[in-house]
Amino acid sequence: MKESYKKILVAVDSSEQARRAFQEAVEVTRRNDAHLYILIVSDTNHLGSEPYAVDHIVKQARKAAGAIVESLEEMIPADISYSSIIDDGNPKAKIVAYAEAEKIDLILMGATGTGTFSRLLLGSTTAYVVNNAPCNVMVVR
Repeated sequence: MKESYKKILVAVDSSEQARRAFQEAVEVTRRNDAHLYILIVSDTNHLGSEPYAVDHIVKQARKAAGAIVESLEEMIPADISYSSIIDDGNPKAKIVAYAEAEKIDLILMGATGTGTFSRLLLGSTTAYVVNNAPCNVMVVR
Protein backbone atom coordinates (compact mmCIF):
# COMPACT_ATOMS: atom_id res chain seq x y z
CA MET A 1 0.00 0.00 0.00
CA LYS A 2 1.28 3.45 -0.89
CA GLU A 3 2.10 5.68 2.01
CA SER A 4 0.63 8.69 0.22
CA TYR A 5 -0.77 9.67 -3.16
CA LYS A 6 0.58 12.73 -4.93
CA LYS A 7 -1.27 12.61 -8.27
CA ILE A 8 -4.97 11.83 -7.98
CA LEU A 9 -7.27 11.46 -10.97
CA VAL A 10 -11.03 11.66 -10.69
CA ALA A 11 -13.01 10.59 -13.74
CA VAL A 12 -16.37 12.32 -13.91
CA ASP A 13 -19.52 12.46 -15.99
CA SER A 14 -22.95 13.90 -15.22
CA SER A 15 -23.98 11.09 -12.84
CA GLU A 16 -24.62 11.47 -9.13
CA GLN A 17 -22.05 8.75 -8.39
CA ALA A 18 -19.42 10.74 -10.28
CA ARG A 19 -20.25 13.77 -8.14
CA ARG A 20 -19.77 11.68 -4.99
CA ALA A 21 -16.47 10.34 -6.38
CA PHE A 22 -15.41 13.94 -7.00
CA GLN A 23 -16.22 14.94 -3.41
CA GLU A 24 -14.25 11.96 -2.11
CA ALA A 25 -11.34 12.84 -4.43
CA VAL A 26 -11.19 16.37 -3.02
CA GLU A 27 -10.91 14.96 0.51
CA VAL A 28 -8.28 12.36 -0.48
CA THR A 29 -6.34 15.10 -2.27
CA ARG A 30 -6.43 17.30 0.81
CA ARG A 31 -5.34 14.48 3.17
CA ASN A 32 -2.40 13.63 0.90
CA ASP A 33 -1.44 17.20 0.01
CA ALA A 34 -1.67 16.05 -3.62
CA HIS A 35 -2.59 17.43 -7.03
CA LEU A 36 -6.08 16.62 -8.33
CA TYR A 37 -6.72 15.90 -12.00
CA ILE A 38 -10.37 16.16 -13.08
CA LEU A 39 -10.98 14.21 -16.29
CA ILE A 40 -14.19 14.11 -18.29
CA VAL A 41 -14.34 12.18 -21.55
CA SER A 42 -17.28 12.59 -23.92
CA ASP A 43 -18.08 9.19 -25.39
CA THR A 44 -17.74 9.73 -29.14
CA ASN A 45 -16.70 6.14 -29.80
CA HIS A 46 -20.12 5.14 -31.17
CA LEU A 47 -20.78 8.07 -33.52
CA GLY A 48 -21.69 7.52 -37.14
CA SER A 49 -19.77 8.68 -40.15
CA GLU A 50 -21.71 11.80 -41.26
CA PRO A 51 -19.04 14.52 -40.81
CA TYR A 52 -21.38 17.44 -40.09
CA ALA A 53 -23.45 15.48 -37.59
CA VAL A 54 -20.36 14.12 -35.83
CA ASP A 55 -18.77 17.57 -35.62
CA HIS A 56 -22.00 19.05 -34.21
CA ILE A 57 -22.41 16.25 -31.65
CA VAL A 58 -18.78 16.52 -30.53
CA LYS A 59 -19.10 20.30 -30.08
CA GLN A 60 -22.28 19.84 -28.03
CA ALA A 61 -20.64 17.11 -25.93
CA ARG A 62 -17.62 19.33 -25.23
CA LYS A 63 -19.89 22.20 -24.24
CA ALA A 64 -21.80 19.93 -21.83
CA ALA A 65 -18.52 18.57 -20.44
CA GLY A 66 -17.27 22.10 -19.90
CA ALA A 67 -20.40 22.95 -17.92
CA ILE A 68 -19.93 19.88 -15.72
CA VAL A 69 -16.29 20.74 -15.03
CA GLU A 70 -17.17 24.37 -14.24
CA SER A 71 -19.78 23.27 -11.70
CA LEU A 72 -17.26 20.95 -10.05
CA GLU A 73 -14.49 23.57 -10.01
CA GLU A 74 -16.77 25.86 -8.01
CA MET A 75 -16.80 23.23 -5.25
CA ILE A 76 -12.99 22.96 -4.96
CA PRO A 77 -11.54 24.64 -1.86
CA ALA A 78 -8.82 27.22 -2.46
CA ASP A 79 -6.13 25.03 -0.85
CA ILE A 80 -6.52 22.25 -3.45
CA SER A 81 -4.20 22.22 -6.47
CA TYR A 82 -6.01 20.89 -9.56
CA SER A 83 -6.11 20.59 -13.33
CA SER A 84 -9.16 19.99 -15.53
CA ILE A 85 -9.03 17.91 -18.69
CA ILE A 86 -11.84 17.60 -21.24
CA ASP A 87 -11.39 14.97 -23.92
CA ASP A 88 -13.49 12.86 -26.26
CA GLY A 89 -13.27 9.30 -27.46
CA ASN A 90 -13.61 6.01 -25.62
CA PRO A 91 -13.85 6.97 -21.90
CA LYS A 92 -12.43 3.74 -20.46
CA ALA A 93 -9.41 3.77 -22.78
CA LYS A 94 -8.81 7.51 -22.28
CA ILE A 95 -8.90 7.23 -18.47
CA VAL A 96 -6.33 4.43 -18.44
CA ALA A 97 -4.14 6.16 -21.05
CA TYR A 98 -4.22 9.45 -19.14
CA ALA A 99 -3.30 7.69 -15.90
CA GLU A 100 -0.36 6.02 -17.62
CA ALA A 101 0.84 9.20 -19.36
CA GLU A 102 0.67 11.36 -16.23
CA LYS A 103 1.91 8.66 -13.83
CA ILE A 104 -1.22 8.95 -11.70
CA ASP A 105 -1.04 7.33 -8.23
CA LEU A 106 -4.78 6.87 -7.61
CA ILE A 107 -7.95 6.99 -9.73
CA LEU A 108 -11.34 7.68 -8.18
CA MET A 109 -14.57 7.09 -10.05
CA GLY A 110 -18.20 6.20 -9.52
CA ALA A 111 -19.40 2.60 -9.62
CA THR A 112 -21.67 3.33 -12.57
CA GLY A 113 -21.98 6.11 -15.07
CA THR A 114 -24.81 7.68 -17.00
CA GLY A 115 -25.48 4.81 -19.40
CA THR A 116 -28.65 2.77 -18.83
CA PHE A 117 -27.02 -0.56 -19.58
CA SER A 118 -23.99 0.18 -17.42
CA ARG A 119 -26.23 0.58 -14.38
CA LEU A 120 -27.04 -3.13 -14.59
CA LEU A 121 -23.40 -4.05 -13.94
CA LEU A 122 -20.58 -2.52 -11.95
CA GLY A 123 -20.28 -0.22 -14.94
CA SER A 124 -18.38 -1.20 -18.03
CA THR A 125 -16.08 1.81 -17.84
CA THR A 126 -15.41 1.29 -14.14
CA ALA A 127 -14.77 -2.43 -14.57
CA TYR A 128 -12.36 -1.77 -17.44
CA VAL A 129 -10.43 0.87 -15.49
CA VAL A 130 -10.22 -1.34 -12.38
CA ASN A 131 -8.79 -4.18 -14.47
CA ASN A 132 -6.42 -2.13 -16.66
CA ALA A 133 -5.26 0.91 -14.69
CA PRO A 134 -1.55 1.25 -13.90
CA CYS A 135 -2.39 2.32 -10.34
CA ASN A 136 -4.90 1.81 -7.54
CA VAL A 137 -8.54 2.58 -8.28
CA MET A 138 -11.07 3.65 -5.67
CA VAL A 139 -14.68 2.99 -6.68
CA VAL A 140 -17.16 5.26 -4.92
CA ARG A 141 -20.76 4.14 -4.51
